[in-house]
Amino acid sequence: MKILEIMPTYQDQVQTEKMSAELGMNRTNKRRLSHIERSEESVTSYGKVIVANTIRPLAIAIAEWVEQSIANVHSKTPIALKYISQVDPKIVALITAKHVINTITNTKNLTATAITLGGRVETEISLKNFKGLNPELYETVKKDLDKRSWNYNYKRRKLRESAKRDEVMRWEEWTTTERLHVGMELISLLIESTGLVEITTEQHKHKTVKVIKQTAKTKEWIDNRNKFNELLNPEYLPMVMPPKSVIDGKVTGHGYWTKEMPELDLVKQKGKKFNKEMENCAMPEVTSAVNLMQSTAYKINPFILKIMQHAWDKSLSIGGMPPIENLKTPSKPHDIDINPEALKKYKKESVIVHTENNRMTSKRMLYAKIIHLAQLFKDYATLYFPLQLDFRGRAYCVPAFLNYQSINGAKALLNFSQGKAITKENRGVFWLAVHGSNMWGNDKVSFEDREKWSYDNLQWITECAEDPIANRQWEDADNPFQFLAFCDEWRRYHETGDEFISHIPVNVDGSCNGLQIYSLLLKDKVAGKLVNCLPSEIPQDIYQLVANEVIKTLKVKASEGDPLAQKWLDYGVKRSTCKRPIMTICYGSTRYSCTDFVVEDLTKRKDKGEMHPFDDMFKPATYLSKIIWASIGENLKSARVGMDYLQNNAKVIAKEGIPIHWVTPVGFPVFQYYPEMKSKRVRSHLMGEVFAPQIKEETKETDKLRSRNAVAANYVHSLDSACMIKTVNIAKAKGIDNFCNVHDSFATHACDVDKLNLSIREAFVETFSKDLLGKFKEDVGRLLDDETKGKLPAIPESGDLELGLLYQSKFFFA
Repeated sequence: MKILEIMPTYQDQVQTEKMSAELGMNRTNKRRLSHIERSEESVTSYGKVIVANTIRPLAIAIAEWVEQSIANVHSKTPIALKYISQVDPKIVALITAKHVINTITNTKNLTATAITLGGRVETEISLKNFKGLNPELYETVKKDLDKRSWNYNYKRRKLRESAKRDEVMRWEEWTTTERLHVGMELISLLIESTGLVEITTEQHKHKTVKVIKQTAKTKEWIDNRNKFNELLNPEYLPMVMPPKSVIDGKVTGHGYWTKEMPELDLVKQKGKKFNKEMENCAMPEVTSAVNLMQSTAYKINPFILKIMQHAWDKSLSIGGMPPIENLKTPSKPHDIDINPEALKKYKKESVIVHTENNRMTSKRMLYAKIIHLAQLFKDYATLYFPLQLDFRGRAYCVPAFLNYQSINGAKALLNFSQGKAITKENRGVFWLAVHGSNMWGNDKVSFEDREKWSYDNLQWITECAEDPIANRQWEDADNPFQFLAFCDEWRRYHETGDEFISHIPVNVDGSCNGLQIYSLLLKDKVAGKLVNCLPSEIPQDIYQLVANEVIKTLKVKASEGDPLAQKWLDYGVKRSTCKRPIMTICYGSTRYSCTDFVVEDLTKRKDKGEMHPFDDMFKPATYLSKIIWASIGENLKSARVGMDYLQNNAKVIAKEGIPIHWVTPVGFPVFQYYPEMKSKRVRSHLMGEVFAPQIKEETKETDKLRSRNAVAANYVHSLDSACMIKTVNIAKAKGIDNFCNVHDSFATHACDVDKLNLSIREAFVETFSKDLLGKFKEDVGRLLDDETKGKLPAIPESGDLELGLLYQSKFFFA
């Protein structure tokens, strides 16, 4: 450590980690205080624990009190007993716990608290009656309210109004005295059974009043819990010096340097169930690649930051950045009270604006965070991003928001810290030109045509770089800010000429990598050709192929008078519309998820100004998803066969109640384990719901459906991870030191792209030359007896695709 302490970046790193801890502490406290202000302490981390641990003892106390009180009644039933006995003790316990805990750190007037609590129980009984007498109306109203608001009082008022309008239902109003009796009894039972709160007296305006407040013991527990949470949730920031290296065989301890930050686990998973197994696994290829990737130094691109900051300050919506101001809600029609159609139209338009503003708010916050972090680190010569793996071996940046795996704007803000000279001789100029064409979206033509495109458009590209605000053509790119970063780099290269020092990451992407993996696994020539595993003069485009088939079908339907088909043709079915459904088919997606992807594409196109003609997106998306699904057809047969094989293996193993375990070609152990959860949910109509911890537990059974459905995606992701690991190690041996990898997209300096391309092909050929499906069957069968092993499915037959052809396939990664 002493050697580190004399390095100029070490003191900066110490300050950065202190800042991370402080930011995390501030964020945690701000969230907590916000909940306290809104009387929502029951949803804080400590509140959830208290509620969950209070329900059982309080419910038992309530049940016993009701039983004893009923036995002791001789004439008139006490008010509290009359009402409390009408509700399940667990639900009354939940309502009481949440209501009292919502203000547990504040001192509250006892009488007022009791009256409000009694009102909560009154609402519960009335809603129970409403649901029982008119379940259809109740569910309709509640479903609508759940979409629109979380506010208890608003939802109660609206449900009450609906119930009062209903001829069947009568909403019984309690007197204040009745509410007080019920509330006081429940508070008394809470104090007796848990000791969470106490009743004391305080002076208020020369009066002595009774108040309810947390006990000293409760306060101490909450304070300790909050301190623990403050330490546990730092805001992980980029590092200004290289992260601590991962040590092979050690599953924790890499990343940040000081005690301000918790040690990082190499594999991030919810449970620590498989950490011990991982400690026994030597995986030098994995640890070597992780260390190489996280030791790549970046720096902020000042050109892009200046444009983003200017747009933010001036409230400009450019390059996909959202506008600062929300859309205006529509004006109420003057005849809204007497014109049902006008009311209906107003409500519909209001919902659209409200939904869009909510979406824009979250996007705005994301950009605000990214720009803030870029400003924070803009003067550092080096930035690093420590990595963690998921349980399949995929690598993810630990710092959030500003990292090279984030959105287009964040990627554009990051350049390699180390620059490298590009020349025509080392083909760096060629690959920079290709990169620009790719970022624009002109990536379905030959490399030579892509290079030509960048030269042909040099004039307006230069104008965009010189004044991106006045010249906005760059916004039409598929990846606007990354394209703008290229514009600046391309302009400066042409000013300098050969030997220009380039810092921009230039990437090559897999051509629907999931389908490539299935094609290589099953040596499927037909599917392999469609996803560029075979040589061709121009890149094959499976997404456009399917889009063309969809358009043909729509034309036939439109000629038969189908209005929805004509609307889709007028609006246009793009390759992007078909991209996600095809990409995810190899991960076990269904036609139902295909509908969601079509809705997602409609939303993205709307963001770019392509206003669709549909009133409601769901119906036209469902319509089109059926046509897309049918158009995928037999071309992707290997994906279907491979998925079935993996899922049928999982089906057999899940019945045995053990995790599905396999080792990837780079020695990374994958444990897929989805236990079936047995839990009892305590529900009340408006007061929310919690899991009582004593009855929520993992069973010995495996969640068979989830295990079967997830295995295809998890296996394919484990293989793309293995190929990335191999690629990094091979590329390092060829002299590449800088990596910017996002799963199936690899980037380095423009002058090193030829070496990177060769490294990728070597990695894939080496990986898929082995019998991977046979190895999978062997791995998953290790814990099975011979009889169960016999139930595992036969390994599918392989085709005759030659792996060596990958070296000749220019567009395999392009």
